[in-house]
Amino acid sequence: MWGVSVLKTKEQALRDNKEEHDKVIRAYLTVSLTEAGKIVLEDLVNFCGQNRPSICETLPNNDQTNFNEGKRRVWLRINGLITEGKNVG
Repeated sequence: MWGVSVLKTKEQALRDNKEEHDKVIRAYLTVSLTEAGKIVLEDLVNFCGQNRPSICETLPNNDQTNFNEGKRRVWLRINGLITEGKNVG
């Protein structure tokens, strides 16, 4: 059976995870507000292909399409954390 100490440990783990997540969000938001951060984020938008389709259209190629989508997902994560930070505080 689950004891009270195990439940407290799970609750503490959830709290710790939320605190860590909140720290990460604050860090991304802080960087995004600096001049250097804005330059880096604009470069990442271009590099990660946020404004382009992931599908490799020149020569259909699943590997290239998957690679492009992987880069795009990096940007989506970064942008999502920044947006979450703006909405939280």
